Amino acid sequence: MTEAQSTGETHESGTPRHGMLDRFGIYFLRDIHDVEAEKFAKSMLAMATGLQQYPNSRITVYINSGGGSVGAGFSIMEIMYKIKRDFGIPVDTVVLGYAYSMGAVIAQAGDKRSMGFFSTMMLHGGTWSITGEDHRIFADYLKLADLYKEKIGELFSRRTGLHNPRWWIRYIYSGRDRFLSAQECLELQLVDQVCDFDSCYI
Repeated sequence: MTEAQSTGETHESGTPRHGMLDRFGIYFLRDIHDVEAEKFAKSMLAMATGLQQYPNSRITVYINSGGGSVGAGFSIMEIMYKIKRDFGIPVDTVVLGYAYSMGAVIAQAGDKRSMGFFSTMMLHGGTWSITGEDHRIFADYLKLADLYKEKIGELFSRRTGLHNPRWWIRYIYSGRDRFLSAQECLELQLVDQVCDFDSCYI
């Protein structure tokens, strides 16, 4: 996690003039699990606290992830929404390389969603590992899985503006891994822009 600043005017002492620079924060997201979610929350809140004094600040989350925990992924998304809601700082997402499974879901939380020309997404229903002999455990996990389905279907419907949540649930939870090129993601409105050879990412 780093914080970078664009070029701009400075005092003779070399100290940047407040208000003259637009600043931005960067976070690189790879593995999605509980420890990473905690690290993400601490880093993003610290970044936002430092950036809120500068107008037009933005934070970009670069995603290169094969996915991971659904619960940890939702926690990461909640922090992204909190940064915009409480600090007034938009959080953008950029897919670099690949965003699979929960990585593709997190990409939808970006204020502006971009994707590299050679990058791919993969959507699927995920897998569950449940142990124990009490049938109630299975019933509880099935209930949780249904809740996740509803939330993810609603998210994709809202962010893309295409189809209703039920359509997205059938599309994502089809029993197969749906690999999508950057152009296919653009056509499905899973991203707002694909960075080609003649454009930059942000």
